[in-house]
Amino acid sequence: MKNQFSKLIKLFLVGSAFSLGSCTSDAETIFETIVVTETVTVTTSIPTTTPTNKTVGTGGITYIDDAQAWTNDRIWIMNGKVVVRAGGSLTIEAGTIIKAQNGQGVEATALVIAAGASIHAIGTEDSPIIFTDIEDSIDYGDGIISPNRKPTDTGKWGGIIILGNAVVGEDGGSDDIEGIAEGYDWTSYGGNDDADSSGSFSYVSIRHSGTQLAGGDEIQGLTLGGIGSGTVLNNIEVVGSNDDGIEIFGGAAQISNIVILNQRDDAIDLDEGFRGILSNVLIVMRSNSDNPFEIDGTEDSTGTIGGSFTINDATVYANTAPESGKNFLGDWKSDATGFTNNVVFKNIDGLAIKGIDADTYTGEATSVRSNELNFNDFYFVSATATLSDIFTNTAVTDYADWAQVVSEQAANTGADETVFSWTLWSALNN
Repeated sequence: MKNQFSKLIKLFLVGSAFSLGSCTSDAETIFETIVVTETVTVTTSIPTTTPTNKTVGTGGITYIDDAQAWTNDRIWIMNGKVVVRAGGSLTIEAGTIIKAQNGQGVEATALVIAAGASIHAIGTEDSPIIFTDIEDSIDYGDGIISPNRKPTDTGKWGGIIILGNAVVGEDGGSDDIEGIAEGYDWTSYGGNDDADSSGSFSYVSIRHSGTQLAGGDEIQGLTLGGIGSGTVLNNIEVVGSNDDGIEIFGGAAQISNIVILNQRDDAIDLDEGFRGILSNVLIVMRSNSDNPFEIDGTEDSTGTIGGSFTINDATVYANTAPESGKNFLGDWKSDATGFTNNVVFKNIDGLAIKGIDADTYTGEATSVRSNELNFNDFYFVSATATLSDIFTNTAVTDYADWAQVVSEQAANTGADETVFSWTLWSALNN
């Protein structure tokens, strides 16, 4: 603070008598009037920087019922379950970092987009959106690699759930998403609109998710329930999920350019008659991962609601030192129907496919043959493995029609890995 003072002093001589020729004199009276004028100049400091973070929620459940936006000028912290209810929308700007508070059970943090709500999380190759946990010290300017988190760190928060109104292979055509306590209307998904849109979700990296929620259940890095083909889903990476990488319940979603890194359960888990398409999939398994694919059929007991999935162009890197009973090469079960086409498996010595459903298996076939379990163009890269060993757990005998052991991966087989340059997987390996 800077002070400026000006003091004006006025002296008034009211009376003064002096008698030079006398021995006595009147008393001298002096009146002094002081006028003080003070000028004060105050300098204040007004913040010109944006706060470094913004917390959404106080634990428990926080609802978003209107249109909200999370921007890339701060770190967003989710505390508890953040639920965008029907009619609400959440927009997340490219390059935004979102961190989730720790916790398990009812205290676990998760982002839920209810059926009838929408999310618009649209990153770019240069500015992907990152979801991670609160103890990850990654900040703007750090790039894609965390300064402290390992890609094998798992189970630090819940995950992301997106629900919609597409057809679901479940009794009654709808279901409640697993991993959330019962009694909430926003947990329901399924309907009759296979073209339903829940928004857009592109160039997003989801990390260190899969903590336990209600009833001991765990949700995945990304869980989709009843998602329609109108939803835009592409360029999605899931790193270090303590459960599945992506699990999909019914619906007709079409998802392209997927990376699953270091999941503990299954990389891709399809259930309830999923009828959509997954294309260009890269799976990198850890030592205790279960399967790259776990595919189930419909759960509709009447048999009237079916579904035929499609997986095109995938590369699977199994772990070179798997734990006992882990790192199977896929499990197609529970009357699964659909097509798995052009898959390359690497690091597979000593590993085998876990199962292929004998009731629906047809073998090599084209897409016109629906409601059957079909396989085309499987390549197992190995110098020592044999097809008989790889298929020893199955009843399949005609595997040579659509599978072969090769010494190296040929061009135009498996996933196109060049499109994954924006991911953490690419940054760690290039």
